[in-house]
Amino acid sequence: MRALTTIAVLLAGGASSLCAQHGGDIEIGGYGSYTRYDSRLQLDDQFGAGGRLGFFLGDHFSLEIDGNMSQPLSRFSGVGRTTATFGSASLVISSGGLYILGGYSRLHMGPGAPYASDLNAVHGGIGERVFFVSDRAALRLEARAYYRPPGTTPGTLDRVVHITAMAGMSFILGPGGNKN
Repeated sequence: MRALTTIAVLLAGGASSLCAQHGGDIEIGGYGSYTRYDSRLQLDDQFGAGGRLGFFLGDHFSLEIDGNMSQPLSRFSGVGRTTATFGSASLVISSGGLYILGGYSRLHMGPGAPYASDLNAVHGGIGERVFFVSDRAALRLEARAYYRPPGTTPGTLDRVVHITAMAGMSFILGPGGNKN
């Protein structure tokens, strides 16, 4: 019962903020992140930072690109800190402040050869835009998982999963107001 109540409150809270999102609007923002890397990569979990840019196709759909960078400590001897950079493209489906997203991501790691690597993955996530002051500025909270299926890269058989939590500010730019 508690879960249903929580979902109802989130959806009800998001319904009033739907007026902020219209086709043709642009969303821009920055965020801090915390990533738990797949244990097989032998990277420590790490804080990072990133930015996003989105374009609303309609009141409920948007396309979004984002980039996230961190510098986790590698447990491979002699490597030290490495740079991990995610680049993602997503389709976002919104219902007021609550949204889900999915898409393609590419992870690049390393200062250079021989420790550099690239990983192609799909991702999915859920989040909430908490609007305040106006319907054009929001605190955006999101949880996302990156997944590379087993056997998608020659010579690899294992799946890879990274999990990231993000919190930051978003601003919706465009004509605004109700378009009824």
